[in-house]
Amino acid sequence: MLIAAGTLAGIMESRRLAVRVDQLEAFLRFLSRAQTEIRFAALPVEQIVQRHGGELQFLKRCASGCSGGMPFTVAWQDSVNAAAKEKSFLPGDIDLLRSFGEGFGASDVEGQISHCELYTELIGERLKNARDEKEKKSKLYLTLGVFGGLVAALVLC
Repeated sequence: MLIAAGTLAGIMESRRLAVRVDQLEAFLRFLSRAQTEIRFAALPVEQIVQRHGGELQFLKRCASGCSGGMPFTVAWQDSVNAAAKEKSFLPGDIDLLRSFGEGFGASDVEGQISHCELYTELIGERLKNARDEKEKKSKLYLTLGVFGGLVAALVLC
């Protein structure tokens, strides 16, 4: 039982790293789509989030808040705060998401495109780091979980 519990703990920690990578990749796709919508359709940010936010839970929550009459900035902050509690993003990721929402929709078309480009670069750097961390630590967590469970089982025997 202890070996299985240790292995499961290692798998869960390894999975957390993979989820972060997936979340950051999905947000980059959202940024790309948002930039395209702003450039060619000049849609309001609420519509962009509703159209292209389906991959991420916090974007769905933001779209839902906007549909319910909540101002975009309030809906964005509320949804990012909920994402922080879910712990699929690191605190630095959450800070970037918060600051993105503060400036999203706050300027003209060219300003919005520049805003999206800036955050594409910033999130891209975080994604690169997340992928490196996943590659380095994923196997480590699994191995530590197995051996930690094994050591605990041996100590108790």
